[in-house]
Order: sequence, then structure tokens, then C-alpha cells
Amino acid sequence: MSAYYLAQGYDLPASDVWAILTDFASWPEWFPRVSSIVSEPNGPGAVGTALVATGERADDWTRWQITEWSAPHMLVCEHVRSNSSASPFVEAASLQFELLDDEDGCTLEVEISANGRGLVGGFFLDMTLGPEVRRLLPELVDAFSDHVVRRVRAGLDAQGG
Repeated sequence: MSAYYLAQGYDLPASDVWAILTDFASWPEWFPRVSSIVSEPNGPGAVGTALVATGERADDWTRWQITEWSAPHMLVCEHVRSNSSASPFVEAASLQFELLDDEDGCTLEVEISANGRGLVGGFFLDMTLGPEVRRLLPELVDAFSDHVVRRVRAGLDAQGG
């Protein structure tokens, strides 16, 4: 299994960052190459909730399922299926967000992992998905951090602060 990991600190408690992270309707504002996302059933997330993401092109889609939901600390989504050309080579893939409280706020740890189907699938994922994820992960974390700042600022503006 290939796994890629990145962490980012925030001057906010984990519960505040969790509220922003789990606002799935806002994911297209910060998640690279996602133009829309629908949660099924529509509403608050929980184990079993499906997240269907549409890519930059309307005919690109990926279906994820929440397999771990431990508010406000852990969100794990497992890849179910997609119409990506890499999909036949993927045996399993996951996206994990973990929030750790510390004295200054919290740290968000993001991990993307994938396991290839057989020897060819493993080689294919290491050669193609690995470099793509190494580029995507910092982009994702930076965009999420910018999104957190915008949301906090909007909240302060709404409160007259």
C-alpha cells in the first residue's frame, strides 16, 4: 500500500476545524479538481454516508463512503468506485483526515493511501498515482487552510468583529 501524508497546524480548536471540514457542500471550494459533491443521504455525515464527487469534467465522478466518523477528530472515506482510467488498478484507496488538539489549537493530518490490484496494479499506482498525490496533497492542504481562513473571517465579519 502506498500512503502519502501531510500535516497543518491551526490556531483553532479541533471542533471548529471539524465543522468546516465536514461541510461537504463546501468541498468544491477547496478540494482540488472537484466541481461538486453530493452526500447520500443528504444531511450530516456519519458512517455509511456516501460522497459522490464530480471532477472538473461533468462526466468524471468518484464515489466514496465514510467508514469512520469520530467527531471532532477522525474522518475516513474509502473509495467505492469511479469512472477514472486508474480505477481498474485500484484494489483499495482511502482519504483520512485526523484532527489532534494541542495547546495552540489543533493539527490536521491528511493521509491519502491506495493499494494496487496485483503486481501490475501496484506498479501502475506507484508510477502514476504516487507523483500525482505528492502534487495534490500540498495543494489540498493549502486550499483547505485558505478556506478555513475565509470561513473564520466571514464568521467574524458576520459578528461585527
